[in-house]
Amino acid sequence: MDVRFWFLQAIGWFAFTLLQLAAEPADAPVAGVSPVLLATLLTAFAVLGSLAMRKAYRRAQAARFSEFQMLAVVAACSLAAAIVVDLVFHAGLWATSLVLPALAPLHENQPPLARAPLLLVAYVVWSLLYVALSRQQRLRQAEITERELQLALKEAQLQALLAHLSPHFMFNAINNIRALILKDPEAARVMLGKFAATLRFQFNQQDAALVTVAEEMAVVRDYIDLVRLQLGARLRYSEHVDEQALALLVPRHSLQLLTENAIKHGLALTPTPGDLHLEVRKEVNCLHLKVRNTGTLHDRAANGGSGLINLEQRLQLGFGDAAQFELRQDGDSVLATLRLEHAA
Repeated sequence: MDVRFWFLQAIGWFAFTLLQLAAEPADAPVAGVSPVLLATLLTAFAVLGSLAMRKAYRRAQAARFSEFQMLAVVAACSLAAAIVVDLVFHAGLWATSLVLPALAPLHENQPPLARAPLLLVAYVVWSLLYVALSRQQRLRQAEITERELQLALKEAQLQALLAHLSPHFMFNAINNIRALILKDPEAARVMLGKFAATLRFQFNQQDAALVTVAEEMAVVRDYIDLVRLQLGARLRYSEHVDEQALALLVPRHSLQLLTENAIKHGLALTPTPGDLHLEVRKEVNCLHLKVRNTGTLHDRAANGGSGLINLEQRLQLGFGDAAQFELRQDGDSVLATLRLEHAA
């Protein structure tokens, strides 16, 4: 963007200099000063003004102003810059005439705001082009980010096939459901539906990279019920989910992955009962996700963390600095915290 910006700056302001010369009267230069010099000096001041406007537009774009708000900013900045640059240029001529009295006619023939209309037109055109081109660049970058996010999602789905839903888990789930058929056929039918829903959520290539908290929680609960067939009373699960957070978006597999890691690398490693608590809450424009399980962080790290690395990569692609992830030891349990900023 910077290389193209300066290239377009050079072309645009050179054209502005030529426009000034074309608008100059055909008589002799005032006080012996070449019109080219005057036009070049005004252009130099105008370029400085455009750089200040660029900072203002970047802040407005970062604040995600609407199109109407951006037009208002463009109008205000263009008018302010035209007036300020004209007055600074006029003040420069006045200061020069004090040092060199022979140039006093030059200052007298350049009344305040005489060049402001031309500057205003130039700044409006410059601003509209800058806003349009930068918006196009952001849209193109958003498309690239979306493609990268989709690729990361496919990678995550592949890892789910190879690791997250390992053959060990699938075989256990199938064997447990088969054993349940002899005891409670209706319960076995329900569990088979949960198993199918879990597989569908993992392997469907057409689904979006972001899902609602409600969708993610549905899969987490199905997964918990399936794991309970294996762990039984060893798994003590509880949750607290803020209803206001159910419609917010989270990266696909995020809550499920954190839950799987808590069980696979924590609770499943010990024969004693353990607690697993999931908390989802909304605070202003932030979504907080917490998964706490009995165990130690040493056990978690020692048994692999490729899934968490994959999650961090997808968070960076999808949310950037608006996402924060932390995994730490908290007393006798391991706490995974995910914080996502959403638009207010």
